[in-house]
Amino acid sequence: MSYQIQAKKFASRKGVQESTMMGTHCLRYQGEFFAMMFEKADSLIVKVSVERVNELIETGEGNPFNFTKKRFREWVLIPLKYESRYSVYIEEALQYAKQRA
Repeated sequence: MSYQIQAKKFASRKGVQESTMMGTHCLRYQGEFFAMMFEKADSLIVKVSVERVNELIETGEGNPFNFTKKRFREWVLIPLKYESRYSVYIEEALQYAKQRA
């Protein structure tokens, strides 16, 4: 299911808001970013633990996010080929955001 459809579903949850970041639509939990579609890489970006980022990269499900030439340790790119699982990754990112709130 596409990011746009997922974003609408998640935005209906308590504490979740639709917002923008870097000129792109994103999801925030209590103001903190946790997911967005990154069109330049045809990938979903989610914010999860450093360990989870590394795991997703090691399994090939994710790629590092190096937009500014600096690797964002808690951000991982999930390629479009995993779009059918985007809801799972977004849910994971939301739960991580809730833990940090």
